[in-house]
Amino acid sequence: MYGLDGKRSLVLCGTAGIGYGVARCLARYGSTVTVTGRDADRAAEVAAGLPGGGHAGYACDMRDPVAVGDRVIGTGPYDVVLLNTPGAAPGAVDAMSASTLREALDLMLLSLASAVTAALPAMKKNGWGRLIAITSSALVTPISGLAASSVARSAVQSYLKLQAENLGPYGITVNHVLPGKIDTDRLRAVDAATATRTGSDVRSVRSATVETIPVGRYGTPDDVGELVSFLASEQAAYVTGAGIPCDGGFIKSV
Repeated sequence: MYGLDGKRSLVLCGTAGIGYGVARCLARYGSTVTVTGRDADRAAEVAAGLPGGGHAGYACDMRDPVAVGDRVIGTGPYDVVLLNTPGAAPGAVDAMSASTLREALDLMLLSLASAVTAALPAMKKNGWGRLIAITSSALVTPISGLAASSVARSAVQSYLKLQAENLGPYGITVNHVLPGKIDTDRLRAVDAATATRTGSDVRSVRSATVETIPVGRYGTPDDVGELVSFLASEQAAYVTGAGIPCDGGFIKSV
């Protein structure tokens, strides 16, 4: 459908959650996929289980931006890069120290920028490329309990927009996806913590959340993967510099 045969994709943090869903979808549409994760054995296992063949996996520490770039150079070239990072540690803004913010920027912005810098020479040479980031609804409404992540995501958004303007003439598009309530281990942990904090149970927390989502369910990693696969395709050649929600209508702002 999306004609990704022959395309080489890199999915950062692709061994679980949204990244894993994206990796599955890209592979399903014909791309060879390289996934990264904290554990080399897990990354290799995930790669071996993807649809099709020729996939690979390796360990990569997103807390070390220089190492991220080195790994991208050493395993590339790539036509499609999913820029996906873990979130920073939770906490309110009045508890956010300089070191906490620095760690968040290393993890969520500088590692991403290092991967982009490493991938761009091959994309420019080929006159074609897709850079697609996973961001957050925090770009619309900052999340008070995730202050460091909210600040870092805002910096990422500006970086991506500027790169979209810069890279359009080379046939490279730059977009990002704002996931809503996607049913991952991370969201399940958040729901469990909310249940504990409020003296409720997880089923009640999830039911209350679903009532705020117009389509009436949590999203799946593959929901995000389908959108990313479109953005990675030739059909999306005129879409760049965009932040596109994948949230079932959860974000209420216009």
